[in-house]
Amino acid sequence: MRQLHKTTFKEFYATNEFVANSSPMRTHYRSHNPIERWIWQRKLVSMRRMLASVSYASVLDIGCGDGGLIETVAPQSHYTGIDISPTQLNYFRKQLPLIRETHTGKITLVEHDVSSLPFPSGSFDLTLACDVLEHVLDPKKVIREIKRVLKPGGHALFSIPNEPMWQTVRVLSLRWPPRSPDHLYFITPDVITDEFSHVVDETFLPFPASVFHLIHLILVKI
Repeated sequence: MRQLHKTTFKEFYATNEFVANSSPMRTHYRSHNPIERWIWQRKLVSMRRMLASVSYASVLDIGCGDGGLIETVAPQSHYTGIDISPTQLNYFRKQLPLIRETHTGKITLVEHDVSSLPFPSGSFDLTLACDVLEHVLDPKKVIREIKRVLKPGGHALFSIPNEPMWQTVRVLSLRWPPRSPDHLYFITPDVITDEFSHVVDETFLPFPASVFHLIHLILVKI
């Protein structure tokens, strides 16, 4: 793991809200750019496949944003989404009538800093932390909190970007600076795998494991 940008909580929060307003999660999954849309839709398909082998009744979506990942979890599960951004959660609430047409389980939304999860230990069967660790002030603290709130034998699904490739794509797309403004850390897989007893599954997108992948999905078990 390598820090890309040192910041204060105030700057972090302001940047987070700027991104929430200018580029909420669903803009990626429903992008007008067919390549971007294809990559992010493949991520959703891969998440569903990876979670199909996991038994769970409760799920915590950490950094849930506007709810773009709820469609990947079991429709009867009790879904809890937590995000520090009121803007993202407002987008999520606007989507709830449509989401409830397919998700029949209970849905709970919480506005809170994900580095200090407001839940008792051993509360959830499954956690999602997708495209989150690179954005937070203390990734290792978030991972420790994930381990704390998982039940014994629980699973956690992470998604991390291949930072060098993302920066290359930004440069080729004539976007500057190369680092996404809200990426604070370059997260390497060992930051996750060293903390969990068992790696259940891994997926690399949009290409197989190589230096050219953009997204790395890792399913681990306590």
